Amino acid sequence: MEFTVTGTHSPRTRRHQRTQQAILDAARAIISREGVGALSMRAIAERIDYSPAGLYEYFDGKDEIIAAVCDEAFDQLTQALRSTDPTLPPWEFLRECGVNYVRFAIENTDAFLLMFTNAPLAAPPNAPAEAMLRQSPAFMVLYDAVQRCVDAGVFTPQPEYDTLAMAITCWQMVHGMAMLAVTMLRTQPPDLDAHRRSLEVLYAGIAAR
Repeated sequence: MEFTVTGTHSPRTRRHQRTQQAILDAARAIISREGVGALSMRAIAERIDYSPAGLYEYFDGKDEIIAAVCDEAFDQLTQALRSTDPTLPPWEFLRECGVNYVRFAIENTDAFLLMFTNAPLAAPPNAPAEAMLRQSPAFMVLYDAVQRCVDAGVFTPQPEYDTLAMAITCWQMVHGMAMLAVTMLRTQPPDLDAHRRSLEVLYAGIAAR
């Protein structure tokens, strides 16, 4: 969620948007340096020289600020995946989407961890997993990349393993690699080529089904 300031808005609206963005920027800085546990309305207010009570004009509380920070991060992840070269052959495009997923996690570690520990995807009660996943634009980039492979005849869906199931497999793989890269393997030099090779093995397995 990016609060874009445009010339079509009144000065009051632009000031409101700038303050909203300043609040989110301050929240990200606090989380990055001290962790989400250090985030509070008072800490944010002190950082932007604002009154704690005044922040409630913009957000209902800390939880809504965290959700907004996560929304921005999910948007950025989606853009990172969409930046993959669309002229690549289908299976290479899917592979590079996965590499970009891991790259985003490595380059935005604090935001990535926050996204998946404080803002789980929401779905109506008892809704199928597909309904939840289709709410995620980032997941849908991976899904569309898998569909390109299906359309090109690289992957062959089966009744028990359709395009959605393939996309979930790919997401599980890239997300697992990303989480390991920013947690247990955080002190190791990033090796995107190693992730690329792992994805090639996975996709070869899917293609061979």
